[in-house]
Amino acid sequence: MIEIVAASFLIGFSGAASPGPMTASVLGLGGRQPGRFVAGLVAGHGIPEAIMVAAIAFGVRDVPHIDLIALLGSGVLVALGTMQFLRAGEAVPTAGETKTPVAFGLACTLGNPYWWVWWLTFGVGFLALHPAFVEFYVGHIGADIVWLGLLAFAVSRGANVLGPHYKKVVQASGLAMILFGLYFILTILFA
Repeated sequence: MIEIVAASFLIGFSGAASPGPMTASVLGLGGRQPGRFVAGLVAGHGIPEAIMVAAIAFGVRDVPHIDLIALLGSGVLVALGTMQFLRAGEAVPTAGETKTPVAFGLACTLGNPYWWVWWLTFGVGFLALHPAFVEFYVGHIGADIVWLGLLAFAVSRGANVLGPHYKKVVQASGLAMILFGLYFILTILFA
Protein backbone atom coordinates (compact mmCIF):
# COMPACT_ATOMS: atom_id res chain seq x y z
CA MET A 1 0.00 0.00 0.00
CA ILE A 2 3.04 2.26 -0.22
CA GLU A 3 1.70 3.28 -3.65
CA ILE A 4 -1.39 4.76 -1.98
CA VAL A 5 0.73 6.69 0.54
CA ALA A 6 2.96 8.00 -2.26
CA ALA A 7 0.05 8.91 -4.55
CA SER A 8 -1.80 10.54 -1.67
CA PHE A 9 1.32 12.48 -0.71
CA LEU A 10 1.77 13.81 -4.25
CA ILE A 11 -1.91 14.66 -4.60
CA GLY A 12 -1.92 16.23 -1.13
CA PHE A 13 1.23 18.19 -1.93
CA SER A 14 -0.43 19.67 -5.00
CA GLY A 15 -3.19 21.00 -2.76
CA ALA A 16 -0.91 22.05 0.07
CA ALA A 17 1.40 24.02 -2.24
CA SER A 18 -1.43 25.78 -4.03
CA PRO A 19 -2.12 29.38 -3.09
CA GLY A 20 -4.86 29.36 -0.49
CA PRO A 21 -5.65 30.27 3.10
CA MET A 22 -3.24 27.76 4.69
CA THR A 23 -0.27 28.79 2.55
CA ALA A 24 -1.14 32.46 2.89
CA SER A 25 -1.36 32.20 6.67
CA VAL A 26 2.12 30.65 6.86
CA LEU A 27 3.53 33.28 4.51
CA GLY A 28 2.02 35.95 6.73
CA LEU A 29 3.47 34.37 9.85
CA GLY A 30 6.94 35.80 9.43
CA GLY A 31 9.44 34.68 12.03
CA ARG A 32 7.04 34.24 14.94
CA GLN A 33 6.91 30.72 16.39
CA PRO A 34 6.68 28.83 13.09
CA GLY A 35 6.79 25.36 14.62
CA ARG A 36 3.94 25.92 17.05
CA PHE A 37 1.86 27.75 14.48
CA VAL A 38 2.26 25.13 11.74
CA ALA A 39 1.65 22.24 14.15
CA GLY A 40 -1.60 23.85 15.26
CA LEU A 41 -2.58 24.81 11.73
CA VAL A 42 -2.04 21.26 10.44
CA ALA A 43 -3.86 19.80 13.46
CA GLY A 44 -6.83 22.08 12.78
CA HIS A 45 -6.77 21.13 9.12
CA GLY A 46 -6.30 17.42 9.91
CA ILE A 47 -9.47 17.16 12.01
CA PRO A 48 -11.97 17.73 9.17
CA GLU A 49 -9.74 15.71 6.84
CA ALA A 50 -9.87 12.73 9.24
CA ILE A 51 -13.64 13.12 9.61
CA MET A 52 -14.05 13.20 5.84
CA VAL A 53 -11.90 10.07 5.33
CA ALA A 54 -13.84 8.27 8.09
CA ALA A 55 -17.18 9.28 6.56
CA ILE A 56 -16.07 7.93 3.21
CA ALA A 57 -14.80 4.75 4.86
CA PHE A 58 -18.18 4.18 6.52
CA GLY A 59 -20.35 4.33 3.47
CA VAL A 60 -19.84 7.00 0.89
CA ARG A 61 -18.02 4.53 -1.35
CA ASP A 62 -21.25 2.56 -1.56
CA VAL A 63 -23.09 5.40 -3.28
CA PRO A 64 -24.76 4.38 -6.53
CA HIS A 65 -22.95 5.63 -9.64
CA ILE A 66 -19.65 5.95 -7.77
CA ASP A 67 -17.79 5.63 -11.10
CA LEU A 68 -19.57 8.74 -12.31
CA ILE A 69 -18.66 10.57 -9.09
CA ALA A 70 -15.04 9.44 -9.46
CA LEU A 71 -15.05 10.55 -13.10
CA LEU A 72 -16.42 13.97 -12.14
CA GLY A 73 -13.87 14.24 -9.34
CA SER A 74 -11.05 13.42 -11.70
CA GLY A 75 -12.32 16.08 -14.09
CA VAL A 76 -12.38 18.58 -11.22
CA LEU A 77 -8.79 17.63 -10.38
CA VAL A 78 -7.73 18.28 -13.98
CA ALA A 79 -9.55 21.63 -13.99
CA LEU A 80 -8.14 22.74 -10.63
CA GLY A 81 -4.65 21.60 -11.64
CA THR A 82 -4.91 23.57 -14.87
CA MET A 83 -6.03 26.70 -13.01
CA GLN A 84 -3.23 26.24 -10.47
CA PHE A 85 -0.65 25.80 -13.22
CA LEU A 86 -1.85 28.89 -15.13
CA ARG A 87 -2.24 31.13 -12.04
CA ALA A 88 0.91 30.09 -10.16
CA GLY A 89 2.35 33.61 -10.15
CA GLU A 90 -0.73 35.17 -8.56
CA ALA A 91 -0.14 34.01 -4.96
CA VAL A 92 -0.50 36.90 -2.54
CA PRO A 93 0.60 36.43 1.07
CA THR A 94 -1.38 37.88 3.94
CA ALA A 95 -0.13 39.44 7.15
CA GLY A 96 -1.01 38.64 10.71
CA GLU A 97 -0.73 35.93 13.28
CA THR A 98 -3.24 33.99 15.33
CA LYS A 99 -3.06 32.90 18.94
CA THR A 100 -5.21 29.84 18.22
CA PRO A 101 -3.67 28.02 15.25
CA VAL A 102 -5.87 24.90 15.61
CA ALA A 103 -9.02 26.99 15.31
CA PHE A 104 -7.42 28.90 12.47
CA GLY A 105 -6.60 25.64 10.66
CA LEU A 106 -10.23 24.54 11.06
CA ALA A 107 -11.49 27.86 9.70
CA CYS A 108 -9.04 27.84 6.78
CA THR A 109 -10.18 24.35 5.87
CA LEU A 110 -13.93 24.51 6.38
CA GLY A 111 -14.19 27.99 4.87
CA ASN A 112 -12.32 27.02 1.71
CA PRO A 113 -14.69 26.04 -1.11
CA TYR A 114 -11.79 24.29 -2.89
CA TRP A 115 -11.54 21.87 0.04
CA TRP A 116 -15.23 20.96 -0.13
CA VAL A 117 -15.23 20.56 -3.90
CA TRP A 118 -12.05 18.48 -3.76
CA TRP A 119 -13.31 16.07 -1.09
CA LEU A 120 -16.86 15.72 -2.37
CA THR A 121 -15.67 14.93 -5.87
CA PHE A 122 -12.10 13.71 -6.16
CA GLY A 123 -11.60 12.49 -2.57
CA VAL A 124 -14.69 10.30 -2.70
CA GLY A 125 -13.74 8.97 -6.11
CA PHE A 126 -10.12 8.20 -5.23
CA LEU A 127 -11.04 6.35 -2.05
CA ALA A 128 -13.79 4.44 -3.87
CA LEU A 129 -11.22 3.21 -6.39
CA HIS A 130 -8.46 2.70 -3.79
CA PRO A 131 -10.07 2.06 -0.36
CA ALA A 132 -6.88 2.28 1.72
CA PHE A 133 -8.14 4.91 4.13
CA VAL A 134 -5.35 5.05 6.73
CA GLU A 135 -2.65 5.01 4.07
CA PHE A 136 -4.41 7.75 2.15
CA TYR A 137 -4.72 9.93 5.27
CA VAL A 138 -1.06 9.42 6.23
CA GLY A 139 0.18 10.46 2.80
CA HIS A 140 -2.29 13.30 2.48
CA ILE A 141 -1.65 14.93 5.86
CA GLY A 142 2.07 14.22 5.45
CA ALA A 143 2.09 16.48 2.41
CA ASP A 144 0.57 19.29 4.48
CA ILE A 145 3.17 18.81 7.21
CA VAL A 146 6.09 18.81 4.75
CA TRP A 147 4.94 21.76 2.65
CA LEU A 148 3.78 24.01 5.46
CA GLY A 149 6.79 23.08 7.59
CA LEU A 150 9.25 23.90 4.81
CA LEU A 151 7.42 27.10 4.00
CA ALA A 152 7.36 28.18 7.65
CA PHE A 153 11.07 27.40 7.97
CA ALA A 154 11.84 29.52 4.91
CA VAL A 155 9.68 32.40 6.09
CA SER A 156 11.00 32.27 9.66
CA ARG A 157 14.61 32.47 8.51
CA GLY A 158 13.87 35.66 6.65
CA ALA A 159 15.57 34.20 3.60
CA ASN A 160 13.77 33.90 0.37
CA VAL A 161 14.57 30.19 0.18
CA LEU A 162 12.03 29.44 -2.51
CA GLY A 163 12.36 32.80 -4.26
CA PRO A 164 11.63 32.50 -7.96
CA HIS A 165 11.23 28.74 -7.52
CA TYR A 166 7.89 29.10 -5.69
CA LYS A 167 6.04 29.58 -8.98
CA LYS A 168 7.75 26.46 -10.37
CA VAL A 169 6.76 24.42 -7.31
CA VAL A 170 3.12 25.54 -7.65
CA GLN A 171 3.17 24.84 -11.39
CA ALA A 172 4.70 21.40 -10.85
CA SER A 173 2.03 20.55 -8.29
CA GLY A 174 -0.65 21.79 -10.71
CA LEU A 175 0.81 19.54 -13.40
CA ALA A 176 0.77 16.63 -10.93
CA MET A 177 -2.94 17.29 -10.31
CA ILE A 178 -3.61 17.23 -14.05
CA LEU A 179 -1.68 13.98 -14.55
CA PHE A 180 -3.37 12.25 -11.61
CA GLY A 181 -6.77 13.39 -12.87
CA LEU A 182 -6.07 12.03 -16.34
CA TYR A 183 -4.78 8.78 -14.87
CA PHE A 184 -7.97 8.34 -12.84
CA ILE A 185 -10.16 9.17 -15.83
CA LEU A 186 -8.39 6.50 -17.89
CA THR A 187 -8.60 4.02 -15.00
CA ILE A 188 -12.36 4.58 -14.69
CA LEU A 189 -13.07 4.44 -18.41
CA PHE A 190 -10.96 1.36 -19.13
CA ALA A 191 -11.39 -0.64 -15.90
